[in-house]
Amino acid sequence: MIKPLTSLRFVFAFLVFMSHKNLFPHEAPGFLWHIFREGYAGVSFFFMLSGFILAYTYQQRLISGTVTVRSFYVARIARIYPLHLLALLVSLFLLRFFAHSSASDFGELALNILLLQSFIPGQEFLFNSVSWSLSDEAFFYALFPVIIFSTFRNRRREAQAMWVGLGLAIVLSAYLLRNNLWEHWTLYINPLFRIFDFVLGIALYNLCHRWESYLPLQGRYTQLEWLALLLIIVAYCTAFFIPVSFRRSVWYWLPMGLLIASFYFHRGALSRLLSHPVCVKLGEISFAFYLFHYLVIQCVKIGLRHLHLEVSLTIEFFIALAVSIATAYIAHQYIEQPLNRLIRKRFSS
Repeated sequence: MIKPLTSLRFVFAFLVFMSHKNLFPHEAPGFLWHIFREGYAGVSFFFMLSGFILAYTYQQRLISGTVTVRSFYVARIARIYPLHLLALLVSLFLLRFFAHSSASDFGELALNILLLQSFIPGQEFLFNSVSWSLSDEAFFYALFPVIIFSTFRNRRREAQAMWVGLGLAIVLSAYLLRNNLWEHWTLYINPLFRIFDFVLGIALYNLCHRWESYLPLQGRYTQLEWLALLLIIVAYCTAFFIPVSFRRSVWYWLPMGLLIASFYFHRGALSRLLSHPVCVKLGEISFAFYLFHYLVIQCVKIGLRHLHLEVSLTIEFFIALAVSIATAYIAHQYIEQPLNRLIRKRFSS
């Protein structure tokens, strides 16, 4: 575990929470509204970090044969499916008893269970809406061994040229799809485009690993971390002036890449701060926090309405945040971890 990067997971999960619980909904599209709404950029961080951490954990072990492809897939299923299915059941319960609706189309439910919903425009936000990103992640996981062996072990020029071509296609699409109805799905949801963020993370790990001992950073790791933090803050704030199509695709590649790389070395003062046990624990529960936070936001709204309680948006925000953290801790501690161990023990051998 790289503790600072684990802790950063919660920071970006919190940004996604902010995007779904905007404290300035009536100021759209003002700057304060933007600060909250732009939190969806946290998903880009997750995709890039996912590629980075999987390469850090599995790349050499897959190449050397000390971990089998089967074991890798079992570990990925054990990682995402227990909480995904639980969150799906909760969303079905909310639909049935509070939205007075139900899953009338078995095909839609099957797509969600199998994590295929993000491939079909209009289907990505059904049930637990944030699970669209798990659909993308499942696709990335499925291709990870192929990417490692074709692009990073054998270094086939055809594979490398394909990824360069995909990156250029995304940049071109971001330009052409400005103010287009297809912009959101094509650039933000579409797994065939979002896999580039994942591959960037893998490539970033390989660069960091290869050049770590050669970089002239002795005694400068704290400055590097502050620089990376400053760059991501500047990019986040100035995104207010950037077309949405670029913000949902290429805008954060560089600042998020530098942020991940700088905390990978975990030798600076900020890394020591992020290595505090409380920060690391928040990072560990961040997957559960991300997966349940939107459902919690809806539940808090429903609960306050049924209790006839009128509270300010700020108080509602912090109630939803506290309940989301508590729910994430319980789900991580008593569902995610035990089932993860059970599935890996049962099916990895």
